[in-house]
Amino acid sequence: MSLSKVIAIANQKGGVGKTTTAINLSCALGILEQNVLLIDADPQANATSGLGIITKNIEFSTVNIFQDDANLDRCILDTHSPNLKIIPGSIKLAEIEINVKNPNLNRLKTALDVLKNKFDFIIIDCSPSLGYLTLNSFVAADSIIIPVQCEFYALDGLRKLLSTIKSVRKSFNINLTIEGILMTMYDNRLNHNSHIINELKTHFEDLIFKTIIKRNVSLSEAPSFGTSVFDYKMNSEGSTNYLNLSREIMKNQTSSKQKSLGKKIPQILKDTEETILLDPSVKERNLENYKTFSLKDKNFDKLIGCTKKEVIVQLGLVYNDLHSDIWMYHITDKVSLIKKNYLYIYFDKNKVNLIKLRRFKYS
Repeated sequence: MSLSKVIAIANQKGGVGKTTTAINLSCALGILEQNVLLIDADPQANATSGLGIITKNIEFSTVNIFQDDANLDRCILDTHSPNLKIIPGSIKLAEIEINVKNPNLNRLKTALDVLKNKFDFIIIDCSPSLGYLTLNSFVAADSIIIPVQCEFYALDGLRKLLSTIKSVRKSFNINLTIEGILMTMYDNRLNHNSHIINELKTHFEDLIFKTIIKRNVSLSEAPSFGTSVFDYKMNSEGSTNYLNLSREIMKNQTSSKQKSLGKKIPQILKDTEETILLDPSVKERNLENYKTFSLKDKNFDKLIGCTKKEVIVQLGLVYNDLHSDIWMYHITDKVSLIKKNYLYIYFDKNKVNLIKLRRFKYS
C-alpha cells in the first residue's frame, strides 16, 4: 500500500456541512474499497456520535495524541461501515486547546506518520475554529476540503481561512494544498443557489468540486440515528452525492491538477479581497464578523448566566455554531498565526456557566 493521503475538512463558519462531509466522505471511500481512518479533532465530537459511538464510553481518543505519546492502535476503533476506522473525539479536546502550555504544531503529524502505510485515506474533521487543534490538522494534512454552504454570505470567513492556509504553507507545511471547495446544501428550487455557485467559480476556478452536495432529508436525519447516510438510506440523493465526491477525489489522486493549487492561494486571496471591497453588503457583514475584543475593555464575567441570544447581542455570533455548547472568540487586537488570545464560552442548558481566557504563543 502506498502512503495514505491526509485530508483535513475545515471551515470555522458553522452549519456548512463540515462534519456531515467528514462522516459521509469517509464512509463513501470505504464503500469504494479504500481503507480509511477518520480522526475526530472537533471538541463537539459529532463525527464520533454520528457513527453511533457513545462518547462517554470511550477510553482513548484524539485527546491522547495531544496529551502523551499515545499508542495510536489503542485509540483506533472499528465502525459499522466497511473499511472505516475512527479515532474518536472528546469534549476534553476543548481543554487541550485552552490549556496547552508548549504548543507543538507537529504533534498530530508526528503521530500520523506511523499510520501512513496502513490506510489509503486519513480524513480529519477539524475543530470549528482556527486555533491550536486546527493548525495541527493543517500541518499534518496533504490537502484541505473547504465545505461552503450555497448562501449569499458564502465568502464570510473564507478569506480568513485561506490566509491561515497560506501562513501554514509558508511556515510549517509547504506542500499543503486545497483539495477543493465543496458546495453544500444546494437547493435547485432556489434561483440564487445557482447564481452563488457561478459567482464562486469566477473567483476560485477549478478549486470548486464538480460534485455538489444537494440539500437532502436523509443527510439531515442520519446523524440522529448515529449512522451515515449510506446505512440510513443507501439509495438517497445524499448517498449518490458523496459517492460521486469520493470518485472525484480518487480521480484527483492520479491527476496533476492538485499539485499547483497551493500556489494559487495568494491570487485567490487578492481576488476575494477585491470582491469584499466591491460589494458593500459583504464588506459590512465581514467587518462585523472580524471584530475583535480588547481584554481591557470587556468584563467577560458579566456573561455568566446569559443566554446564547444575549451573548450574540453583546459579542455577535461570528463563526460559532448556534447549536454548539462551546463558543470561541478571538480577543486579540491583531490577528497573528504566532500569537493568539481566545475567549471560550461554555453553555449549559442554553446559559453561560463558564468563561475561560487563554493566551499562548506557538513555538
